[in-house]
Amino acid sequence: MKIMIVMEGFFPGKKYGGPPVSIDNFCSFMKNYNCYIVAKDHDLFESKRFSNIQEGWNDRENCKVLYLPDSKYKKITFEKVIDEIKPDILYLQGVFQSCVFPCLQLARKHRIKVLLAPRGELCAGALNIKRYKKFPYIIMLKAIGLVKDIHWQSTSNEETAAIKKWMKVGEAYIHHLDNIPSIMKKKYLRKEKVTGEGRFIFLSRIHPKKNLLSAIRYFQDLTGKAEFDIYGPIEDEVYWKKCQSEIKKLPKNIRVRYKGLVGHEQVHQVFSQYDAFLFPTLSENYGHVIAESLIAGTPVIISDQTPWRGLELVGGGWDIKLSNEEKFREVIEKIIALNKLEYEYIHQQAIAYIERKLNIQVLKKQYLSVFDKVLHR
Repeated sequence: MKIMIVMEGFFPGKKYGGPPVSIDNFCSFMKNYNCYIVAKDHDLFESKRFSNIQEGWNDRENCKVLYLPDSKYKKITFEKVIDEIKPDILYLQGVFQSCVFPCLQLARKHRIKVLLAPRGELCAGALNIKRYKKFPYIIMLKAIGLVKDIHWQSTSNEETAAIKKWMKVGEAYIHHLDNIPSIMKKKYLRKEKVTGEGRFIFLSRIHPKKNLLSAIRYFQDLTGKAEFDIYGPIEDEVYWKKCQSEIKKLPKNIRVRYKGLVGHEQVHQVFSQYDAFLFPTLSENYGHVIAESLIAGTPVIISDQTPWRGLELVGGGWDIKLSNEEKFREVIEKIIALNKLEYEYIHQQAIAYIERKLNIQVLKKQYLSVFDKVLHR
């Protein structure tokens, strides 16, 4: 089986969020098959070509990657790749990416099976951003039949409902497959928890959808000392200025720092330096950073707009209604007040929960089964 994956960005990029993580791990799952990735040759919001790539196909052991400049990231090049490798399945990432429309046209022309992973773009929190552009596009895709009889990957009940609603897709063509998180390769030494102090992290794109502004505001009027470190690419400068304005309003017992980008290989180590991951996101179809925080043993304080629900009962952290700002503050205060032994218990609970949830061998079988169905249906 040959699988052609077309996506906006891939490693060594640092700014494309969760999809490169999923796809890299997917290729490791499918290493007995042939995975070919076509992506842009630069990071998000940049134009400089990656320094450590070569012309033509780059062999990453679990896949081959063709990096293209913007001028060649278009239909004519995608068709040349199809003619060259003759893929059995086209695996597309996102609905509104620039590559999707031409790839769907080519899949129809060359009679190639398609699995499309919306990556949360059809869920309410993401769809409502610039909806004036997105809804006409959805209508067009359906009107000209480009999404007829293609298969869809869903990672949550919300996403399944969104695919059915907006794309009018039957149950048989929607496959629930969790994204594939990265497994921590080693344990990192954690700082000892100090009673009355808390270290918190936000690690994501700085964009209204990720709701950093609310996270900053939760630190108003807190007792105790807190450090809040922010990591991630600044995608929206206007939004970031609003965040900076809120940071200036915080009292002296709260220290907030922007610490830039984190490479994929450093994520678990960085999470291990903090007491909790604060992430009141407006919408996540999966939330790679949530899984990565838990894998590192760092409990999460997140919104109720992700598939990670009921965390307080199972020990992974807290998922809180966005409207309940007091609950966010209450949990932050709770983390600050914990002593060393109390925190160690929560830390171990987070690890136990994620180990129960992530059964990698079962997930691998599910992926193999779905791709077999897509190929032969």
